[in-house]
Amino acid sequence: MSGHSARNTDADAHLELLTLPASTLDRVSQPAVRDAVQYFTPDLVTVPGTRNPTAYATARDAAPNLPVIHPQLGNGAEHIHHYRYSPNTGVHEAPDTAPPPETIDLIAVQSRDLLTRLQTQLTSGGRQTGTEAATFLLIPQLTVEWDTTTLSTTLPNAKELAAISATLTEPVTVLAGGQPAEYYHEWSLPHNHSPVHVPITGLGASELQGSMFAQHTCTPHGTVAAEAVDADKFGLRALNGIGQSTAKRLRKQGCQTIRDIQNLAVSTLTDLPGIGQTTAEKIHAHADVIDSGEPIVLTNKTPVKTRDDRPPLCLDIETDGLSPTIIWQFGVYDPATDDYQAFIEKQHPKDPKPVLEAFITWFLANHEDRTVLTWNGHKFDYRHISQFLEHHLPEYVDAWDDVWTYDLYKWAVGDKNALLPGRTNKLDHVARALGYDFAGTGLTGAQTAAAYQEFMRNPDSPAAEPDWDRHKAYCEDDCRALWHVYQAITNATRRDMTDSGTGGATGQQAGLTDF
Repeated sequence: MSGHSARNTDADAHLELLTLPASTLDRVSQPAVRDAVQYFTPDLVTVPGTRNPTAYATARDAAPNLPVIHPQLGNGAEHIHHYRYSPNTGVHEAPDTAPPPETIDLIAVQSRDLLTRLQTQLTSGGRQTGTEAATFLLIPQLTVEWDTTTLSTTLPNAKELAAISATLTEPVTVLAGGQPAEYYHEWSLPHNHSPVHVPITGLGASELQGSMFAQHTCTPHGTVAAEAVDADKFGLRALNGIGQSTAKRLRKQGCQTIRDIQNLAVSTLTDLPGIGQTTAEKIHAHADVIDSGEPIVLTNKTPVKTRDDRPPLCLDIETDGLSPTIIWQFGVYDPATDDYQAFIEKQHPKDPKPVLEAFITWFLANHEDRTVLTWNGHKFDYRHISQFLEHHLPEYVDAWDDVWTYDLYKWAVGDKNALLPGRTNKLDHVARALGYDFAGTGLTGAQTAAAYQEFMRNPDSPAAEPDWDRHKAYCEDDCRALWHVYQAITNATRRDMTDSGTGGATGQQAGLTDF
């Protein structure tokens, strides 16, 4: 149930695919699109949705040095686009020759009508893929159909997708342009009287989700983790205090980018309707944070207190949902020793007591005097640990209550002690904006919960058993990312938001002076 592991520094090679839906590109400014491309740093860009030459041109202009796929255009007689990825060569169009086995393939079709042709090409060997790494099939306008009468879903072209998956020896994952960016479901499709499992993940060209950009981490195993961000978090709208009307006014004054805001005197901002001195100073401060990629600490308050010189332990938990019936994984990273400890329930998925007891006895026996740190722990991790202890192991409640627990999210965001460079305040967004290199597990929190739910339903089925190593690595990644964010915050310069009013010859006035 418990285990120790060192960090695996040889992370799986993975393809970073940025989706810029055509409908979203129609609604945002070009500087905002460029900002999104620079923020995500993808290997490849795709424009899902309806055929839209202007959206395609917008994406190509924003990412001039990257392959941009909008297969809906067809590019003349070419209706199937094939790209390959490897860490050594990056992304390139696939030649007719067979690739190395470990190559990740991405095949985009102009429409669903071409799936039969593609299956024929793959069967005959006319189109070849890497046999030891996943192939990703991009279908720009594929949408899962929902029947409101029978409350059931149907996957269009299920027969063709099952045939393609059965043809290839490597994992095949379908990227569905018409599904929300965080949609992920493994479909079981019939083929020659046997089930074929085909994961479907959404690319975000869906009105249900609003205007989103999303980066998809596509792994050699065929798993996909989506990082979706509202399009309003890019360009001028990324800054605290700038709404739609203010952004419009600023653009009329020639301000198009975050750098333009930095070169604008605070007094100029305060001349705009609805912006006072404090808001203007915070806009400037946030522009500095996003441009530099470094946080700003706004107060003299300390994020955590410890009983000695040892740093806090970083804690993360995984559950079977937002209203959990089990905490099935506890992860603890100790920065003092660079050790990671995991507690995972593999034998009793419907009994929350064994893994909880393994964690709490280990913790109290070895680290009772250590400070614990989480991200949003007061609303999730700590709250659920306390609830489960009260219900299953009440004898440990008082001892756990005596532990010094801190929530870095609450300190930085909730209590407004810092400004962070992430376009959202989710841990993975903040950590990546601060330069943390994620392992690329191809998992999200929702996917880990869904995987364990399936295991709970079918504990004796080998097909339902999660990839424990991959889920363990995901939790460890979050713990190490938390430590990375903590270090960035504690090393940040503490600054006061005041405007000297000078502006300089160019009007540049960051509005910040060091304590």
